[in-house]
Amino acid sequence: MPRMARIVIPDLPHHVTQRGNRREDVFFSDEDRRRYLLLLLEYSQKHALQIWAYCLM
Repeated sequence: MPRMARIVIPDLPHHVTQRGNRREDVFFSDEDRRRYLLLLLEYSQKHALQIWAYCLM
């Protein structure tokens, strides 16, 4: 059964999460974390997104 469509309400904050398959690690080194943050910056600027907070675990 397909996943339900995501509800997007303009101008309201969204809580976004990312997790590895079977809860495996997403980052394997500090360089992975740095690259992720650079991509986050690049695409948030490209799409005019405001990031209010984040937590890398």
